[in-house]
Amino acid sequence: MVANIRIDFHVHTKWSHDAFGDFFEISRWARFKGINAVVVTDHNRVTIHKPENINSTLFIPGIELKTPYGHVLGINLQDDLDIGLLKENPLKAIHKVGGFCVLAHPFDSRGNRKIKRLEGIDAIEVLNSSSILFKRNSKLSRAYAKMLNLPETAGSDSHLPSAVGDAFVEVEDNEFLDAMRSIFNGRGKIFGRPTSIMNRIKLNLLRITKIKF
Repeated sequence: MVANIRIDFHVHTKWSHDAFGDFFEISRWARFKGINAVVVTDHNRVTIHKPENINSTLFIPGIELKTPYGHVLGINLQDDLDIGLLKENPLKAIHKVGGFCVLAHPFDSRGNRKIKRLEGIDAIEVLNSSSILFKRNSKLSRAYAKMLNLPETAGSDSHLPSAVGDAFVEVEDNEFLDAMRSIFNGRGKIFGRPTSIMNRIKLNLLRITKIKF
C-alpha cells in the first residue's frame, strides 16, 4: 500500500559534542510531528550501523563530515566506512558503502558557497531549520540545486529532540528503501520552517551549562 513517508534527513543525537537527546526522546518528538524516519547525522561518527526501528520511528545510519567542500551528509550508510578512504576522499568513501552524499547548508557560515560543481554530490540540502537566515539561505540553496540539476533534501539539523521534524522530505512510496531512491531521483517534496527561538535559546543554555532541563 502506497503511503506518505516523511523523513528528516539531518538529526543529531547526544553523541554529537554539541547536541542533546537519545533515540527515545527523538522518536517521541518525531511521532508527535508526524515524522516516520530520521537520518542520524552525528558529527564525524556513525552512531548506528544499520536501520533501527525504535519506538515506531526508523533511524537511518548517516554521518555529517566537515570537508574542504563544506559540510557533507552521508545518508543511508550500509556498511562501516573505510577510515583511510574517508580522509582521502570522503564522497567516494560514502558511495563505497552504498550511501548518498548531500551537500549541507551550502549558503550559511558553515557552507562553501564558492563551489560551482561537485562531482559525487547526489543532492543539495535546501531547507535547514537551524540556519539563522532561513528564508534567504533556502532560496539560494534551491536556486543552487536547480542550477546543478540535483535533487533537494530537507532536514531540521536538530541538536535538541524538540527540533526534530522542523524540516523533512515527503514522498509517496511503499517502503523506506523505495522512498530513499525516489527522493534521490528528485521525486520528494520538501517542507520546513526555522527552528523556534525557544529551542535556540534552550540549546544555547544547555551548551553553556551542560544541564538538562
